[in-house]
Amino acid sequence: MAKFTSTPNRCVIVNGEEIWVSRSVTVLAILVVICNGNAYVPLNKRGPDLPSEIGKWCLAGGYLDYDETIGGAVMREVWEELGLDLQELQANHHLVGSLDQPSLVFSEPRRSQNITMHYPLMLFLHEGVDLPSLNPQVSQGEVTDVGWFSLEKALTMDLAFNHQDILHRCLNNEFAKIWPPTESVT
Repeated sequence: MAKFTSTPNRCVIVNGEEIWVSRSVTVLAILVVICNGNAYVPLNKRGPDLPSEIGKWCLAGGYLDYDETIGGAVMREVWEELGLDLQELQANHHLVGSLDQPSLVFSEPRRSQNITMHYPLMLFLHEGVDLPSLNPQVSQGEVTDVGWFSLEKALTMDLAFNHQDILHRCLNNEFAKIWPPTESVT
């Protein structure tokens, strides 16, 4: 696995309000893994050291670091939060999706002024291969748990940052031609 560096964000308090001095571009890996004909989503549970959505399950994602490509940020975040090596998985299995170009650039200046790059990725494991183990590379303060969830289950969960809605959108758009949902996901 390639070594990654991570630049921490800083929090300052201005008039009693938390303001995060940080990079404002985030990446989100919408990763669906097909294993022996079934679709699974790896999720991580947000830890107590994070600024919001603590204790909720979510897709892997985070901030673009200085001097890092957006594809590199996707690979790093998946490695840090899930312990999955996308380069290795791509070399040994079939990955559909691009690490060079996001499918959507989302900008809604709610609380954090983030611009989020969405990366829908569908990984087809070879027949007979089990789901890879998940092993986050960050502290329990950032990720308290990880798990594989069936796609159907993930779509019904109350995920952080409405990630279930992002999964629905990807199923109806980017993934529609390669993995039709078993039920309507509108």
